[in-house]
Amino acid sequence: MFRKSFVIGLLLACPLHGAVKLLAVPAYRQGMDALAAKLGEVAVTRFETALATPGLSPDDQATATLRLAEALIRAERPQDALARLSAPSLAKHPETPFWKAQALAGLGRFGEAASLLAQAVDHPEFPLRREALLTRASLLLSLNDTDGALASLDLIVSDKNSAIVRHARLRQAAILIDIGKTEAARKFLPPLSQLKGSDKQEAAYFDARLLLAEGKAQAAATAFATLLDSPEGQPLVRYHAATLGLADALAAQDNVQAAADTLLAFIQKNPESPLLDHAFRRLLQWLPDVPTPNDAILERLAQWSGARPIAVHPALAQGDDGAASAWPAPTEPANDDLRILATFYRALGLHRIGTPVAERDAMLLLNRLRMESPTHILASRALLQQALWNIEDDRLEPAFIALETVRQTARSPRWKAEAAYVQGMAYLLSERYLDAAPCFQEASLALGQPEEDPCAINAAMAILQTGDVAAFDLIMSTSSSATLKTELTLERALWLADRSPAQARAALEEFLIKFPQHPRMPEARLALVQTALDATPPDLSFAREQINSLPTTIKDPVFAESADDARLRLAFRAANWPGAIATAQQFLASHPDSPARPQVTLQLGEALFRNGDYNEARLILEKLATTTNEPARSEFAWFLAARAAALGATTQSREESLALFDKVIAANATLAPMARLEKARLLIDLDRLGDSAALLRDWLATLPPSDPLHIPAGLLLGEALYAQGGSDPVALNEALVVYDRLRVAAKSQPALLHRIQYLRGMTLELLPRGQGAKTNRDSEALDAYYSVLESASGHKPAEWEWFERCGFRALGLLEKAQRWQAAVAVAEKIASFHGPRSAEASARGRQLRLEHMIWDE
Repeated sequence: MFRKSFVIGLLLACPLHGAVKLLAVPAYRQGMDALAAKLGEVAVTRFETALATPGLSPDDQATATLRLAEALIRAERPQDALARLSAPSLAKHPETPFWKAQALAGLGRFGEAASLLAQAVDHPEFPLRREALLTRASLLLSLNDTDGALASLDLIVSDKNSAIVRHARLRQAAILIDIGKTEAARKFLPPLSQLKGSDKQEAAYFDARLLLAEGKAQAAATAFATLLDSPEGQPLVRYHAATLGLADALAAQDNVQAAADTLLAFIQKNPESPLLDHAFRRLLQWLPDVPTPNDAILERLAQWSGARPIAVHPALAQGDDGAASAWPAPTEPANDDLRILATFYRALGLHRIGTPVAERDAMLLLNRLRMESPTHILASRALLQQALWNIEDDRLEPAFIALETVRQTARSPRWKAEAAYVQGMAYLLSERYLDAAPCFQEASLALGQPEEDPCAINAAMAILQTGDVAAFDLIMSTSSSATLKTELTLERALWLADRSPAQARAALEEFLIKFPQHPRMPEARLALVQTALDATPPDLSFAREQINSLPTTIKDPVFAESADDARLRLAFRAANWPGAIATAQQFLASHPDSPARPQVTLQLGEALFRNGDYNEARLILEKLATTTNEPARSEFAWFLAARAAALGATTQSREESLALFDKVIAANATLAPMARLEKARLLIDLDRLGDSAALLRDWLATLPPSDPLHIPAGLLLGEALYAQGGSDPVALNEALVVYDRLRVAAKSQPALLHRIQYLRGMTLELLPRGQGAKTNRDSEALDAYYSVLESASGHKPAEWEWFERCGFRALGLLEKAQRWQAAVAVAEKIASFHGPRSAEASARGRQLRLEHMIWDE
């Protein structure tokens, strides 16, 4: 005979008439029990068995599939759950979007999950609306979208279930506390007197955090201590969080030592706390900026981070190959978080010391962590940290290898996404824009926000940096996010600002017209200033108008520095030297830590120089030249300081400028040739003609005629030699040789040739006159002068000053020689060009005609 219980069970599992009811299937009921007991992996096998039961209706099959997907998610198999949820029979099921979102979240695709839940809660028949809104709020919070999370919770506060409403308000208060909106958090936090049980304890914890955020550190410490004195009924995580809160409150009272001691004792007592990572982060924060190797926190971390003993297989220990060799080898301890976390944070603390030995030891510690605990989630984080250190030290190739490994092997989707993001930034630093874009796109899937995704912006900007404007515009036009489109529109305009000021100006003005209240409006106006200053010619009034329109309430130090820099640029472009001096001085006073201080100091010195404040300019420039570590800046500072000294009011300062010019010459860099010219000029002005001639003579011997400084140096040498010529015919003859060489070099430069011929003529006039035509230097001088008048026959001269000087000098020689008719002809020739002195020449010619009765025949 069959047992009665067996027959009943068989009838329940396989009824004789009609379809099998799902609730009657034992495996399904067992699966539900396993879910309730949080045994996801057990529930998976039971639901798979239930689904295999013959005779299930389509609705029951759909229900069982949904429960199987839920079990797979809880068993940390989100990819398998997503595959099950893609079944056609579930396409229109109201629960499907909710569980798909849960699976996507398990894969780290938070943005997609949040978007799917947003669509789900709008479904009129959606059965899990409360759960969906709470889940979406958590996802958005993970994406740093606090406004979205608060908005999602807002949809619950009107729920009929008062417990759900309290829960939502507490979540909102927690978010507001985290983002520093303490006043709003107080409004959302229900009064403790209206709460009971766990809600009251949770609200008491948030009240303590609010007291701390409000600057009431002593009251917060008391509130946290009260929570620690009443552990009954508190979840472990919140109870441990109260200890962290107490430590924070102590630190806020400037008692960092007591705060650190509190956490060190907490870690020692609770080595398996789920908040160990948070505790270690605080200890790292409370380390000095540059700790000593024997710092108390580092020493305690060293105790906890001791290397794990090498495990020996039992068979090897016994020295035989008997039955013991079949025993499983020792594995990594089930809970070794204390050692691993201590190792990780000790490495971060050592690296902060900054010495080569400490940095090497930090790298070795992270290597040890990865070798001893390769499956721990911190192994990937350690590799990511090593990559960041390599990037800081400009070792990009090892960083790329480490980041690629994290992307391929990390268990946490977040670490994979963060590695992709960091790798993208490293590619940007090395200007590998084509490689950067895919990294940012990968990171965007997990880290991005639906409305404002920095990964998506960086991906698009990397493409833009390659010059592929069409691909960038395609991304911008196909984006479904209005916020992202707006950001990319601005980024495109800012990119154009460095390449096409006219196009950028039009784009930026259009942006400001469309979005006058956009948070980045000041940045757009600053870019407009740049386009106006870079235009040809600069639009100074427009630039000034944009600067004057900038908000004065912005506290961002980066923006303030950029705005002051724009004001300084404007003052320089406008040659407003008093304004430039005041702006540079304000910049230096307002931005003591700015890396631009050396450059602004140089600009201050230049503005003082141009304003005629030579002594003050020299003091600032000499100090900068001796302290800056930038050779080009030092060289320019020395050069400008030398010029300032040369223009000083005393003979001593002019003598001192010679030594300053020598510093520039000795550096033998960009400005050395100009320093030689300036020094030679100053030596002439100081009547040290021989020294100037020697300097220029030696230098010209090394300069090829094609060098652009060959002619200026030659002109100065000629001037120095000419000035000695009154008592030294040898110097005059050398000057004449110099001018003859320059005349050849300047044959294609009429204006310069006029000057050289004038100087040749003047030199020839000073040379001693001998007997005979060959030694008649006045006639040679006349020829030099007159050749200039001849060169402009039939057209306007290339310049007037030297042209007319030559003409009047020729006229003077003819008058000296009493060649009156020729003198009249030359005077009238000068007048025929209608230059600045044509009236003078015409009057001279008429006077000569009258005086010497020269009449036209």
